[in-house]
Amino acid sequence: MRMGVLLTPGFLEAEAALTLEVARLLGWERFTLARGRTALEGSAGAVWTPRYTFAARPELDLLVIPGGPQMRKLGRDAEHQDWLGEVWEGLRAVFAGANGVLFLWEAGQVSGQVAAHPIAEEALAGTALERCKEPYHWQGKVCTTRGYLALAGAVLDWAGFAQEARAHLGLGE
Repeated sequence: MRMGVLLTPGFLEAEAALTLEVARLLGWERFTLARGRTALEGSAGAVWTPRYTFAARPELDLLVIPGGPQMRKLGRDAEHQDWLGEVWEGLRAVFAGANGVLFLWEAGQVSGQVAAHPIAEEALAGTALERCKEPYHWQGKVCTTRGYLALAGAVLDWAGFAQEARAHLGLGE
């Protein structure tokens, strides 16, 4: 299994790091990717350099979209939309973090009811999306989440993996 974590300006490092750790525990190939190789500063101030660019990345089975401050804008960005369209059919699952659903909505990949962190409530109000109360919500191969631990839990649940990984990450039994 190959999991890519999309890095965007101001991405939530906690979500990116946690899902990379989940993939490590599951024995999956995992990497970060972004539009370019330029280092990106996350919301907490850590600077990450993506391992791959859109053009130079390996095939993906899973895509994780951590939340961040520019999700709607990036979902409308032609380069991000073209790349997403290019990889979409080959993806087995797509996981959206705290407000990553806004990226997918702008790119035309979700509608109706979605899961999102309460911080996304105001941004969701300007859309046709309705926030559900569950920690994560599936729509086809797209899993929108409330982010953070809910994002990690959704990936683990999807993988059918289990107790020792959940305990290692502090997600209970």
